[in-house]
This record gives sequence, C-alpha cells and structure tokens, in this order.
Amino acid sequence: MAGGRGQRFWPYSRFDTPKQLLSVTGGNSMIRDTINRLSSLISLSDIYVSTTEDLFHSIKTLLPEIDYLNYILEPVGRDTAACIGLAAVVIAHRYKDPDTTMITLPVDHLIGDQEVFRQTLQFACQLARETGNLITIGINPSRPETGYGYICVGEEVNKSGDMSAYKVKEFTEKPNLGLAKKFIQEKNYLWNSGIFIWTCKAILGAIAKELPVLYQGLLKIKANLGTLQKKEIVKQVFNKLEKISIDYAVMEKVPNRLVVKGNFKWDDVGSWTSMERIFPRNSEGNVVQGDYEGVDTKNCIIINDEGLTVTIGLSDLVIVSAGKIKLIYPKDREGDLKKIIQKISQNEKYKNYL
Repeated sequence: MAGGRGQRFWPYSRFDTPKQLLSVTGGNSMIRDTINRLSSLISLSDIYVSTTEDLFHSIKTLLPEIDYLNYILEPVGRDTAACIGLAAVVIAHRYKDPDTTMITLPVDHLIGDQEVFRQTLQFACQLARETGNLITIGINPSRPETGYGYICVGEEVNKSGDMSAYKVKEFTEKPNLGLAKKFIQEKNYLWNSGIFIWTCKAILGAIAKELPVLYQGLLKIKANLGTLQKKEIVKQVFNKLEKISIDYAVMEKVPNRLVVKGNFKWDDVGSWTSMERIFPRNSEGNVVQGDYEGVDTKNCIIINDEGLTVTIGLSDLVIVSAGKIKLIYPKDREGDLKKIIQKISQNEKYKNYL
C-alpha cells in the first residue's frame, strides 16, 4: 500500500513526493526497501503496488521492474479498506482463484531481522490458507505509544518453533496516554503493525458483511475488469466511498481473526519524532541531521537540508529546514501538523509549499 501522503513528515514529504518515495534513514527510499525485503520470499510477478493515479509515474520510476499490470491505481485515496478491497478483487481475478493468499504491507515500515520477518509471513500465510482467518502481525510494545493500535491477546491457538498465533480479544485504535500505559502494564497487548495476511475470499467476505456499500462497488468493478470501462467504473465507485481504515471497519468487528506475534525489530516511521528511534542522540540529547551548531539546546530533533541551523536555549522542539520552508514546534504538538497543513492549503499564496 503506497498511496498515503505522509503529512506528518511535511515539509520533506510533499504532495508529489510523499514519504514512501524518500530516503528517511539515509539509504534507499522506503518503497524500495519494502520491495527488497520481499525479494527472497515472493517473485516480482506476484508483487502488486497499490497507489493513487497521480503517484503512479513517480513510483514506477523508482520500481521499473514491477510490471505495469501489477500497479493497482485508485483515482482518489479512500483509506485502507477501499484500497485492500480493490486489491483483493483484482488479485482474485488475476489468479482466477478467490483462495489466493494476500500479504498486505504498508510501505513506510522499518523492519530488522529480515529472515525472522519472512519466516513470520510464511507462518501467517499457512494459517490464513488453512483456517480462513484474517491475520495481523502484532509487535511487543516497547513504550506507551498513542499513535498505534493495540491488540489484546487471547489464548494461543497455533505454534511453529518460536512463532505463535493467538486469538484476538479486542482491537483498540490509538488509545490516550493513560490507556496506553495501562496496556503496557497488563503485558497481554501487542501493537497492531498494520501488516495483514488473508485469502482474497476471506477479506472480501468480511467486507461484504461489514461494509456493504464498498462491497457492492467492488462487485461493479469486478464485473468490468479487463474491459475499457474499468477505469471509469473505479472512478465512479471510489468517488462515492467514505474514508475508513480496514482496522476500524473490519478488524475491530469480525470474529475470525488471529494475531501472530512478530519477533523482529519493527518501527512505523510515522512522524518526525520517530527520528529519535532511528538516529543516535548527541551529548545534549539532540538528534541532528545536517549542518547545525547550538548552545544550551537539549532534546531537540534538528533536520536541515541546506545552510546552517543555529539554536540557543531551546528544548524539546522539532526544527526542520527544508528549502524555503522552516517548521518549528514542540514535540508534544505533533498531532497539530495536519491542522497547519489544512490552514496552508486554504491560502492560495502558500499552496505550492504543500
């Protein structure tokens, strides 16, 4: 899934060059890393990239080895439920088999222990095929994070070596800090990684039950796959859909769900504050990328793409210099980034900065 805009990484992540096209950690682009980590598990002909029409050419340039027919294009973004539903319909049609197994991967994750990651996916695929359950990968939480979803783990139902699958008691999406701390203390909660494994038949069946409007639209699209009318039908359907995630719409509600514990290093690189988990801090507790000098500046994230950034007497700030744009805010106000982007979008003078 590569259609997001990465607003919490603005101003580096822009409308035409969102986060997945950038090198957040100084190496490859995030989308390239996602493809590379699958290379020994899945052939290129079986990898599909779901994105919006306006990002297709940028992504295709980065991933020339992915066949044109393996790009699933949405006319407008309608969040992950619509994205996944469309992909399931296309893939089931392509392989002429509703029991085809899908691994659904967000494009903006950092993952260590690559071999353990691949083994976990193989284990989850086997479970999905054998049980018909919807499976997510859960991660042991290391902090009371309010930006992630949480999964309350029930009894163990399957085990293979060091890998285990559990029943899901409950999904809780992005709790407040107090609840997140409670989950950490109770020790039977995992982070929802947003990595899902299921058969096309299983996820489309769940969508039919929980999202009937989306499902009826998918049936229209299915009837027109392989025809000249397909693109226009997809446009008509998507323009009428609500934006809703697969987590809220399906995974929180269905009974046939399992969680496989992922024993690998994982991070959802969702925002500037995640830089503190990726890069080392200096002696003052600052994460610095680019040219910088400061006095009495502590616990800041300082990102500078050109020139010199200089600070005096500051603490707990995010300071980002990206060309003509300078962004500064307290780390605990990260949730307000979308507000300022919305405000900028309403000012004709500044729209070209988005």
